[in-house]
Amino acid sequence: MYPILEKVKIAEDACLLRIRAEHVAKGEPGQFVMVQHTELSEPVPLSILEIHKDGFSCLVKAVGRSTLELVEEAKDLYYVAGPLGKPFPVKKYGVVAFYTFSWGIAPALNVARALKEHENKLLLCHTSEDFYLKEKAMSIFDEFFSLDKSEAIRADLFVTTGSNQLPMELSSLHPQTPIVSMVNTHMLDAVGLCLVCRILVDGAQKLACVDGPWFEAHKVDWASLMDRERAYQEQEKVALEEYKKMLKRKSLRS
Repeated sequence: MYPILEKVKIAEDACLLRIRAEHVAKGEPGQFVMVQHTELSEPVPLSILEIHKDGFSCLVKAVGRSTLELVEEAKDLYYVAGPLGKPFPVKKYGVVAFYTFSWGIAPALNVARALKEHENKLLLCHTSEDFYLKEKAMSIFDEFFSLDKSEAIRADLFVTTGSNQLPMELSSLHPQTPIVSMVNTHMLDAVGLCLVCRILVDGAQKLACVDGPWFEAHKVDWASLMDRERAYQEQEKVALEEYKKMLKRKSLRS
């Protein structure tokens, strides 16, 4: 078991977890982990927010049954795998503009810290009402913009996290500027065996878990990815509602 050393609820549907898992402490910027609450729980990919000498911390946003389970009930974890995926290509770019949505602020902060050390100027464009970790963001980013939708600004590199819609929109706004995007997709094992996280990049099949999670946005077939992700929505909705009913029954008995 992997103990949750600290759990801080930062919103009704979100919390920060600090987890003891020493093997994750060697993680690099932009990598992620797979966690499982109990033996019967579904594995969940989570971005690393910060690395600690005995493990890591992460932001959990309840978007389905498994993430709500982590927010509401988890005191320790049955399984933690990581660090997984390829690190973000950290180097000097110049002006780097991050476009984030909801929980995407966590991987953005993880990468932004490393880019700051390479003397990049960092801009943050947050595009959702829920702005977690705002104080942390203000201490790292040089400028901040709150946007209702994607808007064109000047930068040498764009980075998107938390949404598959953002990179598709930015690709149209900035067809000549590099855009590095974190792909948001389902995963089961995160070692390249299940093929659930497959995506089309330049017409070739890639796996988000081992080839990503970062890809050049102009090369990704975002439309096909989002179509496939929508296929899971009804099942996720049913599972989430059943779990909420179970939580309610528990609260009534206590």
